[in-house]
Amino acid sequence: MLGKYQSPRWSGEITDCSMPMTFDQYDHCAYNCLYCFSWFQKSLKAFNPLFPHQQGTGYQDTDLRSVNPAKIGKLFGLQYKDGSASGQFNEYIRQRIPMQWGGLAEPFDTFEREHKVGLECLKILAKHKYPLCFSTKAVWWTKDPEYVSLFKSQKQWNVKVSIINLSTERSSKMEMGVPPPRARLKAMERIAGWDCGGVTLRLRPFIIGFSDLGDEYLKLIRNASDMGASAMSTEFFCLEDRAHRGTIARYEEMSNIVGFDIHEFYKRSSPGHMGYLRLNYKMKTPYIRRMKNLCKELGMRFYVSDAHWKDQCDNGSCCGLGKDWNYFKGQYTEMLCIAKDRKDGKVYWSDMEPHMGMFKTFDYKYATGFNTTGSRVRTKYWNYTMYDWIKEIWNNPNQKKSPYMYFHGLFRPTGTDKNGDVVYKYRPYPDTGHIQL
Repeated sequence: MLGKYQSPRWSGEITDCSMPMTFDQYDHCAYNCLYCFSWFQKSLKAFNPLFPHQQGTGYQDTDLRSVNPAKIGKLFGLQYKDGSASGQFNEYIRQRIPMQWGGLAEPFDTFEREHKVGLECLKILAKHKYPLCFSTKAVWWTKDPEYVSLFKSQKQWNVKVSIINLSTERSSKMEMGVPPPRARLKAMERIAGWDCGGVTLRLRPFIIGFSDLGDEYLKLIRNASDMGASAMSTEFFCLEDRAHRGTIARYEEMSNIVGFDIHEFYKRSSPGHMGYLRLNYKMKTPYIRRMKNLCKELGMRFYVSDAHWKDQCDNGSCCGLGKDWNYFKGQYTEMLCIAKDRKDGKVYWSDMEPHMGMFKTFDYKYATGFNTTGSRVRTKYWNYTMYDWIKEIWNNPNQKKSPYMYFHGLFRPTGTDKNGDVVYKYRPYPDTGHIQL
């Protein structure tokens, strides 16, 4: 099935993503990380009794699919008609906004080592000098001359290396098939020496009971700085509570590794949440404080992809791109940064509007790879462009993806402007305030 996979796609976090065009060259990942959010997403149908024809057909059991490099060449050559399935991305590409590579699968796993579809895509994107941001745990490619020669001096290519602890033994149980943490640190050092667009420590997901034993996460940040990382990005593990026999088995394995019932821990520590459990912000406060303080000491930029404490990002790209990058600005984290810099702490739809033109070019119901959550929602928004859909969310504070609900109170609605659009005001969490350095 090589050549049959459609990517890029629009991120499900399109309202709060600095790189909402996300890409994977394969639909599978060869690694088997127990915490993988992609696995949990893709497994819901495979284990759901409402889909009996898909029982036991998790995506790792099906044939591998890949993108067609020839189509990627046409896409970045802007050869598709505006508004078509692929042409939806034309304006994004014209503006040369970075593309996120590695959204649902590892870019450089054993599938890539065998098939090299990603390598063919890299050659195309290098020719166009297109800005990219990679997310990887792999090591072998940092020693392969074909890949190294492409990356060297590519100032527009940034690499995030994912590491969430330093123990080879515990990592081998939690991240099966993934190179040891210290091998990834050495890969980080090699990448930093390529004079490309920088390397970032991706300490995500941060798992309490795994990442924090013996303050290991602080040692990891220091090690990453020593290896040349100029930034770090973190996010706490969220637990999928729509439990089935697949997830329960995984949670039992994770519980054995961390030493407590992780499912029960999340149920108890995620008040008011259902389905997708996110730990309460108070529990995260001491970790965020220590990480940010250490990054300041080391001269590293600091970013939080977690919806809690996103106001601590050094700029509006929670994946770690610096403020000098041309990342997408029409999203909530950028709005937080704007609000923090204003005396009144307010942001307006007019702050989002200048960046939203690309979303007027295609309909919400046809958004490539975007989860429109079923026929009822598609019908409701049948005549909406993606721009219309995002604006409606902005103007409905009680909608779960609104700035108010998304950040769990960091933004509060405070009336409307002259056009009737909701105005939001930044307010730090009341019992902790700004983290003081």
